Amino acid sequence: MLCSQCSTNLPDGSQFCLNCGRPVVSSANSLVFAPVLPPGRKSSLPLRARWRWLIVPWLVVLLLLGGMMWVATSETPAAQQVQEFVHWSHTETIVDAVLSVNPHSYSSCEFTVPPGALSISIAGEFSETPASPRKAGKSSEKDRDTDIEAYVLTDAAFAVWRSGYSAQTQYESGPVASATFNAPLPAGVGVYHLVFSNQSSARAKTVRATVLLRYRSWLPDAVVHLKDQFWSWIGL
Repeated sequence: MLCSQCSTNLPDGSQFCLNCGRPVVSSANSLVFAPVLPPGRKSSLPLRARWRWLIVPWLVVLLLLGGMMWVATSETPAAQQVQEFVHWSHTETIVDAVLSVNPHSYSSCEFTVPPGALSISIAGEFSETPASPRKAGKSSEKDRDTDIEAYVLTDAAFAVWRSGYSAQTQYESGPVASATFNAPLPAGVGVYHLVFSNQSSARAKTVRATVLLRYRSWLPDAVVHLKDQFWSWIGL
């Protein structure tokens, strides 16, 4: 045993230094109470301060995650403004045109919902007018035919419907001359068809339609772009 003060050799079991009188701590006790640190590293912070440095970063991460969840799920104007700023909320045009629909026929527009889309919906309006003007005189059943039907079908359902069979629709307007709608779609990637059907009419129709696809992404476009750049940088 050596005295930690004057390095005097001491007999085993000594409690005080025979030279300077300093209390002696045995090597066994010093090993028990010594802090365990990585090789070559010494801690200069007390235990409470070290815990504070560990907890604070995790609190910041939790606050950031909570803020991202609020922005992603909230319908408040403030959250929607943030979504538009970071390109979290997307609006795409499915159709904004005047369509000609032949008798006993239909007109369709295909659109795709991308992977990772949430809170998906289609919104818009359409109106229908006969393609040819009515003749003067006594009106007929054909002249009174001013209705058209709008559907939204999945790609598989559209193939069935086009073959003449009934199919499940994601949206159905019924026979109307005009309509304004806001219809939800299932979450996730998918190919859909917006159909304006004139199959029950012997008269051509002109449809004026403006329909939008709206959805949110799991991550803002800026984050996705950075992720793609990172994978490209590492060669994957």
